Amino acid sequence: MATHDPDNTAATVPRRWRWVGVSGVVGVAVLLLVATVWLSQGGASPLAGATGAASPGATTAPGSSAPSATPTDPSAAPAPEASPPVATETPAPGPTEGSAAPLAELPAVPLTEQVAPVPGVVFGIDGLESVEGVAQGPGEVGGPALRFTLTVRNDTDATVSLMSTVVNLYAGSEQLPMIDLQQPGAVPLPDEVAAGGSVTGVFVFAVPVDERGQVKVGVDYTVGVPIVVFEGAAPE
Repeated sequence: MATHDPDNTAATVPRRWRWVGVSGVVGVAVLLLVATVWLSQGGASPLAGATGAASPGATTAPGSSAPSATPTDPSAAPAPEASPPVATETPAPGPTEGSAAPLAELPAVPLTEQVAPVPGVVFGIDGLESVEGVAQGPGEVGGPALRFTLTVRNDTDATVSLMSTVVNLYAGSEQLPMIDLQQPGAVPLPDEVAAGGSVTGVFVFAVPVDERGQVKVGVDYTVGVPIVVFEGAAPE
């Protein structure tokens, strides 16, 4: 005899299980779809791709999803290319500023000859002798010395100035300048020599005995005129 079930439990249970089974299949399908999308985007969240976050430094114009480029400064112009170096010719080295060029000299003559650096003005050396020099002024050195007389003859018809005339003596293998002395008996040239006349001056230079094998007396008459040179052996 069959028993009546007022809730009809036996009939409803099988329907509920059928519904649950369909729902489970749909859920698994959704999960698989989500996983597939996630793997296809490299593991990134689908939300991150949807938001479209802009990269740093880019701006997004309103109503547009593409970032706009940062405007450039119109005043910034490219630097001009440097011009290639121009080859310049290096000038030949000349005399240093303030240094004097070597003075011109006439050909040397023996100590016993006479020389005219300009027509009518004649120079000559007389009485070259060895003396004992005496130191009196600053820079002077006493000891063995040479003394000689310089004669200037004026064969012109006008007075000749001697204010610019300078006398030097060089000795030794290197022909170094010797120190002039006032004693014994040095006498300077006068300032001028009259027309047709002659004057003399006496000069003393400290010269070691072992440097007298070759001495040179230079007479610089005036500016622009080559130096008169007398050369030879001096007495010991």
